Amino acid sequence: MKQARTGRPDSRVVRTVAAGTAARALWATAALMAGVACSGRTLPSPSSATGSGGRQVPQVVSASPAQSEARSGDAMPPMMPGRIRLPVEVEPACPSEDFEEFIRAFFNSGDLQVRFTARPYEVKGPYYEQHNTDPGDPANPQWEVVERSAPSHDRYRYDTEREAFVSDNARLRAGEKWNGFDANGDHVLRPVTDLKVRKVSTGEYAVDTPGRITTFTWRGDCWYLTQDWTLDPFEGCRWPDECRRLLEYEGQYYRDDED
Repeated sequence: MKQARTGRPDSRVVRTVAAGTAARALWATAALMAGVACSGRTLPSPSSATGSGGRQVPQVVSASPAQSEARSGDAMPPMMPGRIRLPVEVEPACPSEDFEEFIRAFFNSGDLQVRFTARPYEVKGPYYEQHNTDPGDPANPQWEVVERSAPSHDRYRYDTEREAFVSDNARLRAGEKWNGFDANGDHVLRPVTDLKVRKVSTGEYAVDTPGRITTFTWRGDCWYLTQDWTLDPFEGCRWPDECRRLLEYEGQYYRDDED
């Protein structure tokens, strides 16, 4: 973090901007992949999440890994350390009704990520990221929601040796499972990540990571990823002066970090 500057925004919003940058990049990519320039739908600022709330749950359509991603050994690139390649299965079973056990297995298996991502699921993020508008401008919606049907492959893992969630450096493909050991049997160290599992209701859990909330919903046979929500670091800024100061500081902050 850079040294304090005269006139910079308060530290709370600056920390939020910094923490949410990677999540916002994911939101921008997901929205582009969804092929939607403007969904025309907005959601109210939520109440059950940290700093906001409310969730919309799309219908779930199950699909097997074979329907979504190729698992041909010839087409697969060399694996990154910390993972193994599994035999082809028609459809993996739900790993557990207990969400804590489920999410650990989900993050460590490319096949589970394919099988238990809802189709479609909602990708939600700041409107201004997709439309090049000013953050905080009350003339525009705060949120944009698009639907995506491709499986969600996150880079979080559960390290059983350390009993902690860690951040991986590459996604898991269908047919790959993360075990945390390289080809020599040595433990692969990955940085511990700031990840918290939060119960929203009996049939819904949220996974909170910096700048992002991922929602999982029980659908009778298992848990499904139903919403991926990138938070708005400009939420609550006073329009126009404070919002524009924060935007200016954000640009300077990341230009400095690239020096």
